[in-house]
Amino acid sequence: MSGKSKSVTVSNSADYLIGYERVLDYLKDAQKECPKGVGLKKDNKASGSYITLQFKLGDKRVNKACGCNLTMQGIATAKAIRADFVGAGSPISFISIDKFYKPAPTPRLNHPGGCYITDALNKAHLVASALQSLSSETEFLRWYDDVILEKNIVKNDLITFGEAIAKVEAGYWDGYTKKRQKRDRGNVSAQNTWHDVYGIYYKLLPQDATVNLTDVLMVINSKERGSKSYKSCLSVMKKLAETIGDTHLREELSKIDGTQTIYRDDLQSVSIDDFLQLREDVLNIPANDKRYHLDSRRAWLWVFGMQVVYGLRVHEVFAIQNIDKPFKTKDGVTIPALNDLKNTKMLAVVGDKTALDTTTKTGYRLTIPMLPPTHPDLIEKLELKSVLLPTFNMVSTNPQTVAKKYARVAGTHLKCWDKGFTQTHALRHLANLNGMMSGVSLETRAMSLGHSPTMNDTVYKKRQTTNTTIDLLTKSDSSQAIPLNSAIKVLKQLGVDTGKIALLASIYSVSPDKITELVEV
Repeated sequence: MSGKSKSVTVSNSADYLIGYERVLDYLKDAQKECPKGVGLKKDNKASGSYITLQFKLGDKRVNKACGCNLTMQGIATAKAIRADFVGAGSPISFISIDKFYKPAPTPRLNHPGGCYITDALNKAHLVASALQSLSSETEFLRWYDDVILEKNIVKNDLITFGEAIAKVEAGYWDGYTKKRQKRDRGNVSAQNTWHDVYGIYYKLLPQDATVNLTDVLMVINSKERGSKSYKSCLSVMKKLAETIGDTHLREELSKIDGTQTIYRDDLQSVSIDDFLQLREDVLNIPANDKRYHLDSRRAWLWVFGMQVVYGLRVHEVFAIQNIDKPFKTKDGVTIPALNDLKNTKMLAVVGDKTALDTTTKTGYRLTIPMLPPTHPDLIEKLELKSVLLPTFNMVSTNPQTVAKKYARVAGTHLKCWDKGFTQTHALRHLANLNGMMSGVSLETRAMSLGHSPTMNDTVYKKRQTTNTTIDLLTKSDSSQAIPLNSAIKVLKQLGVDTGKIALLASIYSVSPDKITELVEV
């Protein structure tokens, strides 16, 4: 293989793709590493997608099944497998299963990268060698049944649920996060993700029992059909079947419709005025009465205010890198501190980790304040330049406790205040609506909030209050001929004077001082 060709790895194939797209991209790279004369092809059937081998047998081109599912585990990295079994760089030139195993160390049924030794790419190399070595089609077809399809090999494929789960977990820790970073076993956020995504369902399986469909279905059906937990449970059970190569279990699970049809109906919504009133009520206490913990209240209101203006997740507020000091980016750009009185742009830098050393969901990013035209002075009203972060006394080392500490304490404060609002995520949705009102584009809002435009344009519109909807229809900058920022650029081109500033302020329902500030930026 040429030194310039791209080696198939789990990490580089997933750089920009997820889910099925990632599998197809990985297959394309595997196809490039096929030996001359033998190719891999995707074959779709009612029971799922599979990989077949294409090669010339005699004077005709054939397309034959090779017993491999179209999954990351069904597409091998030839280079990695060759290195494991016959030394790095050595060609595979074995004709029989016995000969295939002889030069190699004890074979591993599950390569750390999630690749099986009998997977499609490895089989392609075996077929290429056999086509050159075997003299007749009959002999080749007999060999194909024995070696590639393993029809005459008695397999000991009995495995307990505990052993199967251990394989899934090993693959999880050997994999990469959505941020394309290698998972760290010592990271409490990664430990918590394993528990929340896989562990809560796998612990319901009888650990010592042999993997079987009945027990798997019992766990799946313990969840309400159509619910998010039903969909998630089905997904992780499919993952278990794929990991251990249980084709029958995978095919049976693929027949189940896991589409989510039941959604939460208790999602709270909040408007700017609602939050401002809550803030006033929470702070309306005797200043010298220590029972009310005024400093703690101010600190948490600052956190919630950052959510309203920037759309941050609660834990992300505790990962801001430029709260009280400037932040210098890798390419040498200095972002001023949020508490800098001269800082008018108020960009916030969200880091990879929080103060508790947990990882943030989307990692490093820049985020902008989203101020609705109805409240252009929101930063001042919420006193966001007067930074006051809450303090924590972390005692527990339990991953679930540490990873969820911020969200739980934040929710506890809202419940204790008893103002009819307890869901902090509603503030993040409010920020998105603020951005819509101020004319911030969908793509920019999604980038600032740290999710996809699709998520922004669907899920995040579900929490609109009536008042917010009215504001969007009647006072939104996006309803103007051009966004405010574009109007500012036109104003600069025409020449700035007090008359034009007053006119623009009237059109966009903002103060003349705000227009002057934007002109000077």
